[in-house]
Amino acid sequence: MLKRALIFLGSAALLAAPASAQLREAALPDILQSYKDCFAATDSGSISASSLEELGWARATMRDGDGSTIEDGPIIYGHSERAPIIILSNLSSDGFCVVNARIESFDTYNEFKAAFGGKLPDANENGEILFGAQGRIVQIAPTGSREAPAMRLVVGTRTENK
Repeated sequence: MLKRALIFLGSAALLAAPASAQLREAALPDILQSYKDCFAATDSGSISASSLEELGWARATMRDGDGSTIEDGPIIYGHSERAPIIILSNLSSDGFCVVNARIESFDTYNEFKAAFGGKLPDANENGEILFGAQGRIVQIAPTGSREAPAMRLVVGTRTENK
């Protein structure tokens, strides 16, 4: 299971890395709700885009320079009332749901961590925190830069029964 977690977290980081550059800043309540929405999208043990859509998320359409739709691009969802985006690893089977949010400062990231009441494990050398929650592997990490701070929240599909 640890090997699967490391592979999926590495993939999540690659998908989410450039996404925060053009996002508007997200408020902490919107980040928390988007994180909860990823739990809904991964509850069955496979990715459920329909769960996100029921919660108000819409899939982004990517186009190339000629305006043609890119069919095999990243699976990105946006919400009309929230600034974070969600990136899915796939549209079926197991995988991960990533919340990517631009934040005002890294104080917002610290406030997010504080919402866990001091129960999170220590961060690794890259500042990433890996833990299990509700049968899923979860990673939270600060991303971006001092000039454009961001955070990434990765929720894997359920690996244990409810």
